Amino acid sequence: MSDFAGLRLALSSLMAQRRGVETAAQNVANANTPGYSRQRVDLQSQGAPAVPALWSVFKGSSAGVRVAALERFRNQFLEIQAGLEHGSMAQLAQGASTMRNLEGIFPEPSDAGIARRLTDFWTAFDDVANHPDDTAARTQLLERASTLTASINAASDDLTRARYDTITELQSTVTEINALASSIASLNRAIKSNQIAGISANELMDQRDLLVTQLAEASGGAVRSGEYGQVNVVISGTAIVSGEEVRSLMVDSAGPVALRWVADSSLAAVTSGKVAGQLEAVNATIPGYVAQLDAMATALRDDVNSLHGSVGGSLAVASQNQGAAGNLEFELALDGGAYATVTVAGADWSGPGGAAALGAALQAAVDAAIGAGNATVGASGGNGAALAVSLAPTATHTVLVRASGTNAGFATLLGTTAVGSDGVGGRAFFSGSGAGDLEVASGVAGTPAAIAAGVASAGPLDGSRALDIADLAGSTGGADALYRQMIVQLGVGTQTAATREEIQQRAVESLDNARQAESGVSLDEEMTNLVQFQHAYDAAARFLAAIDEMLDTLINRTAV
Repeated sequence: MSDFAGLRLALSSLMAQRRGVETAAQNVANANTPGYSRQRVDLQSQGAPAVPALWSVFKGSSAGVRVAALERFRNQFLEIQAGLEHGSMAQLAQGASTMRNLEGIFPEPSDAGIARRLTDFWTAFDDVANHPDDTAARTQLLERASTLTASINAASDDLTRARYDTITELQSTVTEINALASSIASLNRAIKSNQIAGISANELMDQRDLLVTQLAEASGGAVRSGEYGQVNVVISGTAIVSGEEVRSLMVDSAGPVALRWVADSSLAAVTSGKVAGQLEAVNATIPGYVAQLDAMATALRDDVNSLHGSVGGSLAVASQNQGAAGNLEFELALDGGAYATVTVAGADWSGPGGAAALGAALQAAVDAAIGAGNATVGASGGNGAALAVSLAPTATHTVLVRASGTNAGFATLLGTTAVGSDGVGGRAFFSGSGAGDLEVASGVAGTPAAIAAGVASAGPLDGSRALDIADLAGSTGGADALYRQMIVQLGVGTQTAATREEIQQRAVESLDNARQAESGVSLDEEMTNLVQFQHAYDAAARFLAAIDEMLDTLINRTAV
């Protein structure tokens, strides 16, 4: 080795050790940078020339050291697995969040919950049954009924708003997904350019991989390795990022909410990630509870109305022969109009054809009073058994009934009709098509006398029908039972979602710890590296100083 070759050897060592110090310093500087992967210089010894000169022989021992590569610590398998696990975690977290929000809509058990409002409502009917002549008890019933319907309306509105808000969040998530995909494609392009040019792309890869994890969380996409250090992200078999190319997603809110590819409007079958949790919330979870609340409200409306607003009667065997009664009359009003008298001649309806004869006579009289096709009469039984009579309006019509003076026709023919203290029957207590518009019917609201506490055969101040309505609280298929079933399902669902989220969280934490052990920066290790490279640099500097002294002796002091 010539003395000048020694200078080159010392220089290569100085440069290599300095690069090692700089790399350790870079690691320390980014110890807390999200997504940063620790780096290490890959030093390689430089030996003799591969092809020596034609008329000379290389007699040196080595040519120093060089930095072969700047190695980035990242386990690709763990990164792929992390994308999948983070996507599942985001989906479960979204599901648990949805369930917690739904629990907030139904604060049970509490004094502000619907269950308490139902109890107050049935108790108020009990009070009316005990004091049918008490206007204060009737007024309290109407107030509690209004409070109950308002609570049900509010819960329905909150569910509708929760679904709308989740759709808005879904649209924001899709916008974020498209932005992340574009950024990843741009970084892929830059990484490829650096790789081709032989420039380190480690920091670009760190930025890209951090965005890939975020994209996987949002979309549930799977990560695939590509050429030149690039990555692809695939959603259900379709690449949203393929090298430098990007496909965008959009939200389709027509019908069931879905994600579609912008390019061809084809369905994007997302099964994981935050968007999957949001889709499940808007298409299944929230609509499911809306349907259950509607079923409860419908049961409440129908059960109460069937007792409060139905028009009919029941003739015992001993009362079916009305041949000596003369004309039996009652009054009927269609759609809130003027009352018309319905007259049926008394006859013996106890025989085999008695029910049919009564039904035909009553139908003809009703048609004559309010017009054909507006109300339907039914009669069944008799011939040794009780004879049942019913009168129901058709389509959207309403009918009100009351006694005609002192005539016994109303109590005889329609004796089981519930009547208010004003003697009028046929009023529905509730109106509406579901939980969203359930309300106290206009014919009852604000009119305590319209509450049908008794039946026509026992007089308007009878409390038997109010007691029957109060007993609906214990119905196995009634509103209370349906509501309790929904609340139990909500509680179990929330607990299950929280448990699944917790289990997945542990799996993600374990995987992230493994990734951190692979790519995270250890300050203790980097301090050791700094000392190691610093000492090597000092030694190289001493070697350079020794070569300098030797050359000084050779050049300046030889033969002196």
